[in-house]
Amino acid sequence: MISFISAKGRFGWAAVLCSYFILSVSLQAVWQVGENYWPVRVDLEEESADGVRTRQQYLGPFVEKYSGPEQDWTAVRPFGIRYEENAPLNPRSFYFLYPLYSYRATDPGYYWNLFYLIRGSHYETNGELDSNTFEIFPFYFDYDYPHTPDFSYWGMLPFYGEVKDRFFFERVKWVMFPFYTEWENNGETSYGTPWPFIFHRTGGGSSGFAFWPFFGTYKRPGHYTYKYLLWPLIYYEVKDLDREVPTTNYGFLPFYTYEKSENLVQENFLWPFFGYTDRYEPEYHETRYFWPFLVQGRGTPYVNRWGPFYTHSIRKGVDKKWFMWPLLKRRSWNTEQLEVTNWSFLYFLYWSETQKARDPNSDFKASKTFVWPFFSYGDNGADREQFQLFTPLIPWFKHNEVVRDLYSPLFAIYRYDGNPEENTWRRSFLFSLVTVEKKKSGGRFTLGPVLDVSTGEDEGGFSILHGLFGRKRVGDETEWKLFWFTL
Repeated sequence: MISFISAKGRFGWAAVLCSYFILSVSLQAVWQVGENYWPVRVDLEEESADGVRTRQQYLGPFVEKYSGPEQDWTAVRPFGIRYEENAPLNPRSFYFLYPLYSYRATDPGYYWNLFYLIRGSHYETNGELDSNTFEIFPFYFDYDYPHTPDFSYWGMLPFYGEVKDRFFFERVKWVMFPFYTEWENNGETSYGTPWPFIFHRTGGGSSGFAFWPFFGTYKRPGHYTYKYLLWPLIYYEVKDLDREVPTTNYGFLPFYTYEKSENLVQENFLWPFFGYTDRYEPEYHETRYFWPFLVQGRGTPYVNRWGPFYTHSIRKGVDKKWFMWPLLKRRSWNTEQLEVTNWSFLYFLYWSETQKARDPNSDFKASKTFVWPFFSYGDNGADREQFQLFTPLIPWFKHNEVVRDLYSPLFAIYRYDGNPEENTWRRSFLFSLVTVEKKKSGGRFTLGPVLDVSTGEDEGGFSILHGLFGRKRVGDETEWKLFWFTL
């Protein structure tokens, strides 16, 4: 459960690096054990420039409470976790058997969903309803916006109803679906009677009729003309008729396809295996020989593919190479301040990323590595290193905060958290049953509630069962405990 969220030392932007690694930590100090009553309770504390963070772990990894300057959360693993943010509008959230159920709320209202299929929301402003929604996808829809009634809709599939701004259409209406449907976009309405076999289109000057998949013809003067036979095998389309050079598409699949616009010409023979693409701005030429295996593209982007043996592409500033696809992949790109290099083997079995400063006067370098499912390692480039033994989920969900906080700690058999510059660190085994710490003032070893040993120049000692028998030294003074009484 380690995840770097802040690196305010040499570079404030180092937070870009490991914002999703394994446990929320700060820069200045490592997590240190307070009291160890394992498995009943283990207290952890971390000091940072913006405040103190605390964790209380109960019943090993199964119950945990975290408190920090920006966020508090409580987890009962593996069942659920609740977050409370220290931010305007009092944001809070709850997840149960994630991703089965989630709930997110602020002072104006809340949103919830059950496996993204059953969901609802309710929001108010000054006591007045802004929106109220409920949905059982794809059977029931009820969206109420009192102040903007044009956005409201209701529907029960297959009997009667409508939805708005869904399924890539401005409005979809049905009566005894699929026997009667209406599909609206850009002032046009297509009627399906029944969908998808019989269609006719009107509105906005458009007209057309189709008996899918055998034939169809649609047109809108000044905008487009579209015809097909035996969809999708034979088609002809001319669109953007209001431009100086319209876009033309036609094809007789799989033998031949052609597309031309003011910025592009593309032909395919025995689609999709052979063909070429010419684009003028930005300039680019691509030739395809038995696509997707042999592709040569020059210009912007750059593509040199000899699949599956070797592929090299440069798209939007990302330089990507594949070796024996899908085995080994390398990606590199630059941000305003960083040079980033990423390697992966079979996508997630091995994944490593390194970030270095582009400023030649800086020695900043940070990295993170996952070897699934065995371990994860991170160095935030600002004197903070972390390691966790067994991380089967994080490599799959690198950016998922809930997986990191709720599930990942269940597998953390061993953890390391260290600051190399200060030579301080903490190692924990079996969910803090055994902890070993190196501090500025000395060292410490705990074995649950059984044994606590600390060493240092100024103070040290040992305690058995939290004072049943023990010795404590502070400076030149020493005191003993027996049966929890000071002698």
